Amino acid sequence: RFYESFLCVRRLPVPVISAINGHAIGAGFAMTLATDIRIVANEAKLALNFTQLGLHPGMGSTHFLPLLVGHQNASFMLLSGGQISGVEAKDMGIALRAVPKETVLPDALAMAR
Repeated sequence: RFYESFLCVRRLPVPVISAINGHAIGAGFAMTLATDIRIVANEAKLALNFTQLGLHPGMGSTHFLPLLVGHQNASFMLLSGGQISGVEAKDMGIALRAVPKETVLPDALAMAR
């Protein structure tokens, strides 16, 4: 039931766009992985730091991340807990676009329209 409250975004009958205009670490980043499209700030920092806290990676990250970046890249991110930038997220296929911070929300809203 715990995950249900976070992953219910997958059951919405409309596409869901994440506007990541700052750091998304742990559960915050994991939640964005469940959305359909991600727009991220160039300078944002993203990480799944669960293992650095002695926890199993959660929030659906072990399911969604490999679908986006493949097994090897997902394994590295999940096991190391290392941070990537918004630009790196775009290059890896996690985000559709990496843009200046001030245009993240306007770009996501324009796409939604």
